Amino acid sequence: MAAPFAARLDAIALARQHRHNHLRSLLILAGLGAWMALIGWLVAGSQGIFWAAAGTVLMVLVQPVRSTRFLQVLYGAMPLSAVQAPGLYALVDELARRAGLRRTPPLLYIPRAEIIALSTGWGADATVAVSDGLLRLLSTRELAAVLAHEVSHLRTGDLKLLRLAEAAGRLTRTLALFGLVLLVLYLPMVEQMGGVPTVPLLLLLAAPVVSDLLALTLSRTREFEADTGGAELTGDPHGLIEALRRIDALQGGGWEKLTRGRGLNWLRLIRTHPTTEERIARLRELEIMEPPHWLVLPEVMVVPGLRDMPRRWRF
Repeated sequence: MAAPFAARLDAIALARQHRHNHLRSLLILAGLGAWMALIGWLVAGSQGIFWAAAGTVLMVLVQPVRSTRFLQVLYGAMPLSAVQAPGLYALVDELARRAGLRRTPPLLYIPRAEIIALSTGWGADATVAVSDGLLRLLSTRELAAVLAHEVSHLRTGDLKLLRLAEAAGRLTRTLALFGLVLLVLYLPMVEQMGGVPTVPLLLLLAAPVVSDLLALTLSRTREFEADTGGAELTGDPHGLIEALRRIDALQGGGWEKLTRGRGLNWLRLIRTHPTTEERIARLRELEIMEPPHWLVLPEVMVVPGLRDMPRRWRF
């Protein structure tokens, strides 16, 4: 299947966005690890650092994925076969081929009127789910852009990164709670030794909030990267722009409007996704503008003395 639209991408902007998103993700994950190590050290010294790291790895490895079952329970999703949706499967198959996936992710159908598109799992467990509202309310161009966004999530293994961040945050919260319990249990002894140290206490209290904010920042960064990757797969960033606008108009709701309010920008820090305006602005950077129309003026219209100036004027 050829690229459905003729729009081209700005190669420099595309590379810059990929580089920015990857570096930002790496720094956030490093920050999560450093923060967890600090809390572990406050609670149990060097052993706390070791057990925090080991616990995070163990949680990621042991926790089952079971994406299909999760979506079935949460959304009532059901398998959608290629016989039922041949065109949809052909589109996802082409996107998966362009993304370099080893297999086309199976599709699940969510019988809901809301516009929902999800990708979850990785490898053999990777799945893409689409809602009835998504299929009915979006144009083919917009649908292709949204599916490319989800396939991009699968290509970059975003669920692995988010699960790692979740595990690190959970271990950090557990360590912080354990440290606070120890302070309460040994409070008389601590007071005899000069009282509760203020800085460690504040760090333990702030540990859950900081971990959650870092994880949310990582989630928003991966959404930006999925937008960039999706536009790269279709060659059509404007298709995703139109899809975002339509989704925002149909079901943006009060949350989108609230985060646009003056003085409420801080609410963006607790979002899992960037705002629609932020996403559209990034996508517009990828579009190549049409070349300007030039009008070549005849020689007699050039003012004497200025003949060395360019003869082209922007029309």
